[in-house]
Amino acid sequence: MPEYDWTVERVKKTAAEVVFRTSLDKLELYTDSTRLQQVLINLLINATKFTPSGTITLLLDVDAERKEAVFTVEDTGCGIPLDKQSSIFSRFEKLHEGVQGSGIGLSLCEFIVGHLNGKIWIDSKYTSGARFIFTHPLYDNKPEV
Repeated sequence: MPEYDWTVERVKKTAAEVVFRTSLDKLELYTDSTRLQQVLINLLINATKFTPSGTITLLLDVDAERKEAVFTVEDTGCGIPLDKQSSIFSRFEKLHEGVQGSGIGLSLCEFIVGHLNGKIWIDSKYTSGARFIFTHPLYDNKPEV
């Protein structure tokens, strides 16, 4: 089974509505598409673990002033307590021991996003669940790799 199909099946295991929103007609990024997909998959699967019902939303926008794409994954799940938010990108950090996973997913996301010259963070002001935001630079020309 291709990785994409497996991912779709994992996301479907939640009763939450999964939504994609953007106002963009198209967006071309020069990137490592496998790694970008890995970040998105990890954030979406994490959202499904903590959002058994409600909504999981992937948003895509562009910050023209900063010349970057802005990806947001938000859910209406249980959220992350403020006092735990500063450590969630640490390796092997698990907030819920009973939930499947090794606790390295978010630290890996942070590493990959940094490698892609972007930034990732949790929106501490969002109180309806969890909201992760990460950026990816826009390039006028393909960067040298």
